[in-house]
Parts: sequence; structure tokens; C-alpha cells
Amino acid sequence: MKRSLTRWTLAGWCVGLGAVALFDVAPATADETPNVVSTVSDPAGDTVFIFNAPFQDFVRGQMTRTASGNFELLMEMVDPVPIHPPLRPGVREIWWFWIFNLDPATDPHGYPWQNAVGRPPEFIVYIRWDGAEFAGNAIDRRPLLTGGKAIITPVPFHIDGKIVEEVLASELIGDVPPSFHWGPFTFDWSGPVGSEGVSFADYCEADAVFP
Repeated sequence: MKRSLTRWTLAGWCVGLGAVALFDVAPATADETPNVVSTVSDPAGDTVFIFNAPFQDFVRGQMTRTASGNFELLMEMVDPVPIHPPLRPGVREIWWFWIFNLDPATDPHGYPWQNAVGRPPEFIVYIRWDGAEFAGNAIDRRPLLTGGKAIITPVPFHIDGKIVEEVLASELIGDVPPSFHWGPFTFDWSGPVGSEGVSFADYCEADAVFP
């Protein structure tokens, strides 16, 4: 069953060790800016040992910047994502997400973690499952750098078997550097979002570089 839109309910509808990063440029007409594609591969079966969830184990991540400036994000999992993914005991949410590390010199402090520790991504796009429904969101963490609050915006997503996709509109992220680090990840929240109660399932040992 296909799942799409920014929210879906049951009532309704990294690069690891040895990973490879590639990029390609899709064909375009003479008056059109071509799509730019960056892809990372990751070995199957490399999730953290406490996890036995192939639907959280990605083998391919992809970021495409379209001619319009939108970012199309894709993750291919080892197994299809279930209609009702099981939550391990104590887990509140599962996230499939992509990070945008737009400035290696900054580490915003705060959401979706606590303020005590700075973390690199200025932008996060994720799909979450909380045991009842899926939802897609983007987190703009850049305001945290000047004492503001992170901006959370619903974004469209699509899950079809092993393929997890999300679209980030250009107006939500604005201008970005010509090259930046990015990566796909999956993890579980055992504490509330905004805490440090998080455990990675599959993650990038080193960010990919776009493009």
C-alpha cells in the first residue's frame, strides 16, 4: 500500500564503512536547469545490534535538486516499511530522516535535541511514525543560532514498499551553498522529541557531499 501526503493515519489511507557517494546530472532542455542528483550507498545488515528492523536499514540514500530548486529526498530500505511498524518497548517514535549540514562552522543547540549539546545540521527533513500515524516535517534549525526557535513545517512524503520519499520546497530552505554535506539516517525516540532520548538504528559514518 502506498502512503503519501504530509500525514497518514491507519484510519486513512550514510554513508557507512565502505559506502560510496555518487552524483549525476539529469538531462534537461536548452532553457531548463538540469536536476542534480547525489547518491550514497550503505551495506545491508549494518544497523546497530539492538535493532532487528530491516525497514530501518537503508541501502541507498538520494538527494535531488530539481530545476525549480526543490529537494527530492529518497531512502531505499532493506525491507518494505510496514503499514503499522512495530515500536520496540519504550520507543515513542521512529524517524527516517535526511540532514543538511549547510555550514560546517556552526552547530546549532536545541530542537529536536536539548540545548546543552550543539549538533551540525542546520536543516532536517524527516518522516516519523508514532504508533498511530505517519507524518512528514522539515525542521529549520538556523534560528537557533541567533537565540530563536526552530521552525517546524509539514512537508509531503510518500512511502511505497522499500522506498521512502519526501519533498522539500525551495522556499522552505531558501538559498543554500553550492556544495554542502548531507546524509540519510534512521533512529528511535525513547524520550520525547526535544530530549536526548534517541538511539540511532542506521547512520552515516561521514556525510555525503552535495552535489
